[in-house]
This record gives sequence, C-alpha cells and structure tokens, in this order.
Amino acid sequence: LTSLATGAWPGQHGVPGWDLRDQKGCEYPGEPVDGGVIQLRVLHERVTDMRSKHPTSRFGFTDEDVYVSKAWANLGKSIRRHAYINAYNGTAFTEFYQGMTNSNELTTIQETAAETLGTPEGSAVALKAFAAGVDATLKAVASAEQHMAKSYTYLYTAHPDKHCHSLGIEHPEVKAVMRGFDTELARLWSGLKDKDAAVVVTADHGHVTVEPSQMVVLPEDLVECLEYANVGVLGKGRHGTLHVRAGRQREFQERWARHPRLCSGFLLLTVEDAVAEGIFGPDPIKSAVRPRLGDFLAVSLHRDTLVSPGEAAMFRDCAHPSCKGAHGALTWEELCIPFVLLRP
Repeated sequence: LTSLATGAWPGQHGVPGWDLRDQKGCEYPGEPVDGGVIQLRVLHERVTDMRSKHPTSRFGFTDEDVYVSKAWANLGKSIRRHAYINAYNGTAFTEFYQGMTNSNELTTIQETAAETLGTPEGSAVALKAFAAGVDATLKAVASAEQHMAKSYTYLYTAHPDKHCHSLGIEHPEVKAVMRGFDTELARLWSGLKDKDAAVVVTADHGHVTVEPSQMVVLPEDLVECLEYANVGVLGKGRHGTLHVRAGRQREFQERWARHPRLCSGFLLLTVEDAVAEGIFGPDPIKSAVRPRLGDFLAVSLHRDTLVSPGEAAMFRDCAHPSCKGAHGALTWEELCIPFVLLRP
C-alpha cells in the first residue's frame, strides 16, 4: 500500500512491511538514552513502538522519519477534488497517504467484526460495507460534476484480505465475498460508464493458505544468533527479516545450512544480495531505509512460513489447529494481482 501511496519502491519509501525495527540517535556509556531501538508498527491507530506501546513520536520519530518518501497526494495542490472511502479514516497511515495539501472528503464505511469471519454474517457485512463504498463513490463523482470539478476518488476495502488471513483462500465465505465484489464493481461501472471517468481496480498482494503443518518456528540454535526475527504467520514469515547479533552473520549462515527443512523451504539471502536482485526495487536503497532491512531475508519458496513461538502455540500446537492466509513471498499466487482498467 505504501508503494501505491508514494509511487516509490520499498527501498525508497522505507516501509517494506508494517512491522519494522529502527533506532533514533546514538547511545553513549552512562548517559540517558534519547531514542534507542524500537519496534515500529506502521499499520496502527498511531505509529507505535510495540515494545513500550507508546507512539514512536515519544522516541523522536517524525512522520518524515517513518515514511522516508512523501505520498504523491502530498506533493502539491491537486486540480481535482479528492474523496477517500474506507473503514480506517483518521488513522496514521490513512492520514499519510491522503496528504495534507488538498481538502479531502472522507467517508468511513463499516468494518467486519473479527468474530463473524467465516460465517455468512461476516461476508454479508463485508459486502454491505463495500456496497456503501460504491454508493459513496458515485455520490462523490456526482457532487464534483455538479460543481464542474474534476475528481479523484479512492475506495479501499480490507476484504477479502481479512477473510483470507483468518480462513485461508479456499473457504466458501471468501468466494462469497469475491462474487459479491464482482457484482458491486459492475454496479459501480454501470453508474460511471456514461461519464468522462475511468476506474482502476487493483490490489497490493495475492494470498496463499498456510496449513498448521507449514508453520515453522526458528530453531533455538538460530535464535541464539539473532537480535530480532521479524516473522509472522500472516505475512512477515513469508519474507522473514532477520537481524543478527554483531559479528555472527557467518555463524548464522552455517547453522541455517544444518537444517534441511529451512534449506528446502526458504531462500536465505543476505540483504546485499536481495538488493542486487532488485527485491526492494531497481534503484539503490536509501540510507535511512537500510537499518530496517536487517542482515538476512528468508524468502519462502513454497507454503512453509516462519512463525513466532506464540503463533505456533495458538494456531499449530493447540487443541484445534487452524490454517491462515498469508502473503509476502515471491510465489505466483502472492505476486499475481488484478489490474482492471475501465474506460468509456
């Protein structure tokens, strides 16, 4: 989403994921720490250090520090009226991508309650919210036309993403959401096709289903070498960002090579090799972004996904194991996204 918001590659915009490790300032012996290492969570009501649960602004991080590149909506005054329709208006990330340069019309639609995911009620609520978003889009365009103004309207929904994360991609309620969206998008175009308008339908990633048996916890001999393992069942573990203790990079690689499942299920790249392969974009990464990328990238080759011990206990090693949907690796299913352009 940050790439869509900025028109920049992850190596330039600095948010290659929603959870990042970074540090502000330099520490000195015996002196109070002004900043220090924090765990940035970008997709939160406010950008937050997840260790202390305090806003990152308390540790000296400004918006410019968090988002290394500006959102394109904040680059200058637009000739268009902007309207933003989603369930998350007023949060830090939506404020970032909506920008402060233009007068924005905001419409907040309903979010689906987590406990209803997987039930007909959950998909019905998701579709009702999306239908309300389509109504708001048509209204925003009509209002701009009445004022003889050009417009840009951004409609975002977290579905089917939330359904997929909770249920896996094969669940019948995921299919119900997709069929309903198709109907609503047809209704949207029916209301716009006679106007001087264009509609772009796209997404920021695909999805794969991760079964409990495919959830992999890092072995203890590897954890001994790490300062921070940015992994997780919903996506981070598909491209685990591993920060190794100083001077132990070679040792970490040698220990990794002793684990057949890790070698067959993941491609372990140094960050320098990942950059050379263009994983963070074709351009050299910005210096402010580099510390967030750690030392190694563990890219899933199939469905195996690196998870935390807590996630393994919750979803794999429990009375009722459950699959999850995930994304973030380089498989076709995760990279393949829609791009639909509708024009009169």
